[in-house]
Amino acid sequence: MGRVVLDMTVSVNGCIAGPNGEPEWLHEWFFAPSPESQAIVEEQQRSIGAMVMGRRTYDQGASQDGFLDNPFPVEHFVVSHSTPEQVAKGDTVFHFVPDVAEAVRRAQVAAGEREVTIGGGAQIAQQCLAAGLVDEIRLAVRPMVINDGIQLFDATALRLENIGVISTPQATHLRFQILH
Repeated sequence: MGRVVLDMTVSVNGCIAGPNGEPEWLHEWFFAPSPESQAIVEEQQRSIGAMVMGRRTYDQGASQDGFLDNPFPVEHFVVSHSTPEQVAKGDTVFHFVPDVAEAVRRAQVAAGEREVTIGGGAQIAQQCLAAGLVDEIRLAVRPMVINDGIQLFDATALRLENIGVISTPQATHLRFQILH
């Protein structure tokens, strides 16, 4: 089975969003990439075999028709205790799974040898880290500070090995292997 990768964009102070889910421009590096960032985007698109996200991330994307032109045409596993009455528009296949460990397990089966990306929601990321489900952390650190934002990391202690750094004009991309 493929690796499980926590892949998030963060501010310099570790926020994945403001208190109300903003700012959208935190993710500009991905949706309007510089030539240097384009190679990173393309590598992500090639390596991902399935995604795991939380219900809040799913709901935000669905409310903005964010899955109509999904750059990741893979199965998405949404950690949620309920299924929406109407699934998000677009061709993306969604599975609603009540348990984070079960969502990751099912995503690994769907991904085969490709990676499973934990791609949305600080709570889901924290649960996956606390449960020891993540093999690698990839952070796109944007040159900004978000006050009162949603922090990616909680009090979970992690030992990491630096396995890569790529600096682009839009973000510094960090890769860490989790040492178990």
